[in-house]
Amino acid sequence: MKKRLMLSSLVLASVLAANVTTFNYSNVNHALSVVSVKAATYQPGTYTGEAKGHGGVVKVEVTVDEEKIVDIQVVEHHETDGIANGAIEKIPANILESQSLGVEVVSGASQVSNAIIDAVADAVAKAGGDVEALKAVEVIKTGEDEEISTQIVVVGGGASGTAAALRAAELGAKVVVVEMTASPMGQGTMAGGLFGTDSTQQKEQGKTVDPAWYYNQYLTTGNYQVNGALLSRVIKNSGHVVDWLMENGAKLILAHPATGGVYEHLQTMPTSTLHGYVEGGVQAITNLHDALAQKGGEVRYSTKATEIIMDGDKVVGIKAEKEDGGILTIKADRVILATGGFGGNKEKVAETFGEQYGQSRIATNIGTGIEMAKSAGADADYNKAIMMHYGVNRGNTGHGNPLAASLGNAWLHVDSDGNRFMNEEAFVYEPIKAANAMRALPGNFAYEIFDQTMIDVVKEQGYAAFTDTFAGELATNPTKFIEVGREIDTAARYEASHTPYDMTEDIEKHISEGNIIKADSIEELAEKLGATHLVETVARYNELAEKGEDEDHFKDAKYLDKIEGPVYAVKVSAANFLGTLGGVEVNDRLQVLNAQGKAIEGLYAVGSDTSGVYGDSYVYFEGGTLGYAYGSGYLAGENAAREILE
Repeated sequence: MKKRLMLSSLVLASVLAANVTTFNYSNVNHALSVVSVKAATYQPGTYTGEAKGHGGVVKVEVTVDEEKIVDIQVVEHHETDGIANGAIEKIPANILESQSLGVEVVSGASQVSNAIIDAVADAVAKAGGDVEALKAVEVIKTGEDEEISTQIVVVGGGASGTAAALRAAELGAKVVVVEMTASPMGQGTMAGGLFGTDSTQQKEQGKTVDPAWYYNQYLTTGNYQVNGALLSRVIKNSGHVVDWLMENGAKLILAHPATGGVYEHLQTMPTSTLHGYVEGGVQAITNLHDALAQKGGEVRYSTKATEIIMDGDKVVGIKAEKEDGGILTIKADRVILATGGFGGNKEKVAETFGEQYGQSRIATNIGTGIEMAKSAGADADYNKAIMMHYGVNRGNTGHGNPLAASLGNAWLHVDSDGNRFMNEEAFVYEPIKAANAMRALPGNFAYEIFDQTMIDVVKEQGYAAFTDTFAGELATNPTKFIEVGREIDTAARYEASHTPYDMTEDIEKHISEGNIIKADSIEELAEKLGATHLVETVARYNELAEKGEDEDHFKDAKYLDKIEGPVYAVKVSAANFLGTLGGVEVNDRLQVLNAQGKAIEGLYAVGSDTSGVYGDSYVYFEGGTLGYAYGSGYLAGENAAREILE
């Protein structure tokens, strides 16, 4: 349960009688016109309402007098910090201000916004109010247009945009950030941390990483389809950026990654790459925004950039829509685009990668910056790189459930026709590679096959009996950090992985829900899956297990276990979609380039709005994307500011 949120009542004139009447309310954030057709009546008191959100039940307490709603408290929710915060703050306040259930949802948080509205409606109904009448109360925005001037305007207040703004302000530039969400959000708030080469923590612990290692990781993973000059600058500056972020309020710890990071069998992997968020990404970026304000910068939330302003071939500002409906025109010497890519744009994602990916968790990352840059003549490359892992189709087991961990294993995996297609160790140690392999399969999915013996072993020994991913230094030198709003505690995960766990009840539940398929024999399972070659594949796999050598895909023999009935299959897919990694072309100064490779005067782009970093694959080490976001933002802010000030 999240921290109880108290919202003071806004004292409003009550909505009077029968004919249409218009009331105007305004404060620093709003200018609303409320049209009412009917006076509200309630049974005075405090009522509880509930509705289903993305992460579970959202519960509110609503206090009413005879004529109006006077107080709303969100008393319980299970939503992700960063996504939910703006909605939890804004929706109750807007309902109180307008006395309407017809308020707009908060950008990027539509599901939790609607859950709060529905929960308030539930409470209102219990209070004897007319829910449908309140939903019909029209709320009209009546904000005034505004024009301001600044030296640098940054579009997007996530990790990359915040770094750009903060660095520019630090050098003395006048900076304004426009952010479409109501509070700090973005992919950077969901991440666990960022990479570094030689941060103070790495030096103190003797765990610096050779910049050449990072450089070669990006180049080889991306098949050399990358901007090497830009990557070199970001990588060589990465340790300094870590220290700089900490100096400005972001709390980071040199962490042993929980996934995809430092496993004993990966001999080429450095001891530690990740500087994890101690308090989470939301708090880190909130602290950085505070530091920006102290340096004279300004963040305008709930302000959606809509277009670039051009003077001939030069970018001279932007236009944006304010929360109150007014148009904000910002004249600026430099514009930096930092809108997080297009993962929240379901149509563009389907067009680029396929419909199976849906959209990323950050729904406001809709490609705004990329489209704005294109309107200014930018060369955009919606390449095939995508930030993702593979995921088990596990229904509602949730991230912390042992069943999810047990099924993320190196057991036999087959395609839809029952053919084995890869060395399954990647499903444990390098999930990006596993996801890439499944992207090449029909339907972008595979089946993980296991039997009753495997269930029995986990029951006796825990899932570490098959994949001890928290061995070695992860067990002896544990760390904690925050990722996607959840604490990653490697010590707790080590203990959980070595704790006997009876999967039976959970498996039976998911069999009944269709998430897991059970059969008494391989032949029966093949028929249920429609997998023509499964029987012969399992026969060959069992033959290799008896030999103690994987002659086909060269998997370590310790992961070869015979499969006999009863048998189970769970669907895994490459659709655990985190975000996009392709955008506009930039040079090593982060200046946006046109189709001729020339810099567009006055225009920069950073983070996931840019191309040339990932080639055709996400990198395999922890902190790669967030490290590039902060690093590219820092460099762009510095370059833009120095151009103006020097």
